[in-house]
Amino acid sequence: MEPKEGKGAPAEQSEISDWLDKLGLGQYRLAFAENDIDFAVLPHLTDTDLKELGLSSLGHRKRLLAAIIERSASGSRPAAEPAPKPYGERRQVAILFADLSGFTALSRSLDAEQVHEVVDGFTSLVDGIIDGYGGSVDKHIGDAVMALFGAPRAHDDDPLRAARAALDIHEAMARWSGSLARPLQAHIGIANGEVVAGVVRRGEANDYTVVGDSVNLAARLVAAAAPGETLLSEVMFRSLAGRCVCDQVGELQLKGIEVPVKVWRLSGISGETAPVSNRSVFVGREAELEQFKSVLEALRVRNSGHVVYVRGDAGIGKTRLVDQMRSLAEARGFRTHRSLVLDFGVGKGQDPIRSLLQSLLGLSPSSSPEERRAAVERLVVQGTIAEQQLGFLSDFLDLPQTGEWRALYDAMDNASRTRGKRAVAASVAGRACRNGPTLIVVEDLHWADPQVLGHLAAIASAMAEGAGFLVMTALVKWPFYTYVARVAGRRLAGIGASLFLHYVGSRCVAQRRVGSAAQGG
Repeated sequence: MEPKEGKGAPAEQSEISDWLDKLGLGQYRLAFAENDIDFAVLPHLTDTDLKELGLSSLGHRKRLLAAIIERSASGSRPAAEPAPKPYGERRQVAILFADLSGFTALSRSLDAEQVHEVVDGFTSLVDGIIDGYGGSVDKHIGDAVMALFGAPRAHDDDPLRAARAALDIHEAMARWSGSLARPLQAHIGIANGEVVAGVVRRGEANDYTVVGDSVNLAARLVAAAAPGETLLSEVMFRSLAGRCVCDQVGELQLKGIEVPVKVWRLSGISGETAPVSNRSVFVGREAELEQFKSVLEALRVRNSGHVVYVRGDAGIGKTRLVDQMRSLAEARGFRTHRSLVLDFGVGKGQDPIRSLLQSLLGLSPSSSPEERRAAVERLVVQGTIAEQQLGFLSDFLDLPQTGEWRALYDAMDNASRTRGKRAVAASVAGRACRNGPTLIVVEDLHWADPQVLGHLAAIASAMAEGAGFLVMTALVKWPFYTYVARVAGRRLAGIGASLFLHYVGSRCVAQRRVGSAAQGG
């Protein structure tokens, strides 16, 4: 039976209700009916969707998600569903364990209700971050959370999602600890590897989970991690492909594992892909690279900003092409900086701009607060930013503000903050371009939200004042060309010789100038 457009057919809504009753979740029948949840919508529901429907219980959400997966796999109506198999398919999954540090000592100093509040607060905090990065909470084990990246939902960048979630957990713990006036930290272990994922029966309920050596390894890594530390397995480290800042811990003998294992400590996100020298020889795209060389030469002669926009389908080699552009620019004395827009995370829209500004200031994700403060002070001394702009740059660099400046910043409305931050971003980028030839690469712009685009437009406009080169990439399905043309024409006054490369499949079908020299189409 096909659902009617915009509303589940009555008979199908009745079947949904019967199905929920069979799962022991009949209390949600009204929520499903009021929100037009039919069998066509069912496979697309996420953990976040279920929360919005009113399923506050983690156990109920997991039971329902497992049933949805089982039903989708069988392709049948609930009445015809066979008994679930013990396990399902083999998948590559990153397993994250997050544990509350010092829980035993903490439980001795608090009464039972206070302990429950702390544990509940911790698991809620971790669950929210995991969900925000597209992972799934597998289970709570006392004060520990086990999460999966790659099952039941899989993404191309699941290891990176897990790494960023771990860093956010530590950052959120620091804020939460401050609000409680109690020193609380987490320790985290992440392993990546092949597991068997599927539905398992627990009494009368079905749960989705994974089994495999990587689960045991992640559990051992979290036990070995110190408070505030995230330890990675070697496979996890290698799967990040140079995207993260990591320190080698060495080989550790972990309980329950016969041979010592190589372990790495996660410090931050680098945002860099593997160096070009580590990849296979790049062939093809000669015409595009020749175009790029001509733009490089024009920039050197005119000492004015340029922009290149590369648009094409996933997998055609946009990143490889940009790597070659970076290599050509560096050979001609350009300093290069790169930022990646990610398609996940709650409130992460500022991250690509933050990482770009850090790079322009000679900082890394693992730079200490002292190093970040020193960079800010240099900008004030040099006159790049005014003292009244310190709050905006401090926000970008995650530096705490105190006293009068903190009060002024907190009193600002969102529009004023946005204008101030864009002005600071433009000042930092303009300074870099005036100091020497600078190449800025921003990849996967199709994921950018309006805030990122606005910051980027401000940065790009400042590049017209010096030897600045902005290279952007995006998927072909996103109509970003009109935005580039508008920015080039209105916000990038003075930028010339800008190049637009459009790919259909692996073939470049357009090599056009945009901006003041824009062609139609």
